[in-house]
Amino acid sequence: MAIWEFNRGEWTEAYVFLRLLGDGRIYGASADLLKDELTYIDIINIIRDEPDKCLIFERFIKDEIAYIQSFKGDEKLKIITAPELTKKATFLYEQIKNVTAGDRKIRVPEIQKYMEGLSIDSPKANLSESAKEKYGAKTDIIVTTEDSFDHVRTVGGFSIKSHIGSSPTLFNSSQSSGFVYKIVGCDVNGMHRLNYKEGFLDIISAIKEEYTLEFAGCRNEIFEQNLRVVDSRMDEILQKAILMHVGYLDGLDSTSIPEISKALAKLNPIGIRNPEVFYEAKLKAFLFASFAGMTASTEWNGRKKLTGGYIDVDRDGELLYYRAISDDIFENYLFKHTYVDRPDRGVSKALAVAEAKVAVDKNRELTDVERNKVIYKNGVSGPKNSKKGDFGYVYQDGDDFYIVINFQVRFR
Repeated sequence: MAIWEFNRGEWTEAYVFLRLLGDGRIYGASADLLKDELTYIDIINIIRDEPDKCLIFERFIKDEIAYIQSFKGDEKLKIITAPELTKKATFLYEQIKNVTAGDRKIRVPEIQKYMEGLSIDSPKANLSESAKEKYGAKTDIIVTTEDSFDHVRTVGGFSIKSHIGSSPTLFNSSQSSGFVYKIVGCDVNGMHRLNYKEGFLDIISAIKEEYTLEFAGCRNEIFEQNLRVVDSRMDEILQKAILMHVGYLDGLDSTSIPEISKALAKLNPIGIRNPEVFYEAKLKAFLFASFAGMTASTEWNGRKKLTGGYIDVDRDGELLYYRAISDDIFENYLFKHTYVDRPDRGVSKALAVAEAKVAVDKNRELTDVERNKVIYKNGVSGPKNSKKGDFGYVYQDGDDFYIVINFQVRFR
């Protein structure tokens, strides 16, 4: 059997699975991420609907002790106690919490052995296509719950976000996300002088002093389409927000979404009559769409198919949930607890810097050997270094010069 090696987020999905079945209840949260003692859902079962099998883990009480009966289809597999699962969850939390910064993937053999004993093949559920269609593309765990208010039982897909370790992302950057800007007045020498600076904010500062940025469009046609499904002018709004975020436009004191909203209202880039209300509403719509499944690289039809909700795992391992309905509580939570961040810039940036160094310092181009040292992991050939966000350097296209500015949105 292969050894499980997964990152913190993937192991956290196993933690939530164990913790929910063990505790049997999860409480709701306010827009400020505070526990609401009066709002909770009881866990009836957890379903792992995967391509090759469907496992169901059902809670029941006998002689005042909580048990979990597992099924594979109609076949009964195993009965375990709830306290046993809670104990395993606590152990796993300690392993996740104590991961060192340099360890991208970790092994937890005790938990692997335990979960394999439950016929589970991975800490992260591998949902079948029918389950994704039914419960939502961003579903991490399918749970049957009973509501504290009306005691109605529902089956829903929940997304899991963990604050154990680095902040989780809401909108992920990619080589499809970001905005393209033409650098008006730039030439080849200017390109090399800008890239020579290497630091992204140094490049932006120099562009601000010497040139003018002109919005050329979204980096990817699908990204542009998806933004316009949210709002017909969403790309115009966000690109101005990103220019403020990187310091090209003044007026922003913080990277938080509420502060960006205030700065947009003051700038009012598309000239509407009620900017304080308008830009906050549009940013909330973008955040909710990102939560609901919108990405930069896959066509999105605007469907906000979220049958369950969102489970937040805080740094202490505590769980709270939000219902996935587009209401004030959840949208306000997203609005208040997210910020804009920049991803890694990738190997193309490193190559642009290397080209600039030899152009400015030695008045020549890179040799093939020098180029390969930047591009390839071993400096010669084979696997290449990651492009990652692939942005933040000046490049030439025809007679014009451009820069891509990329971004991501994280929870804080």
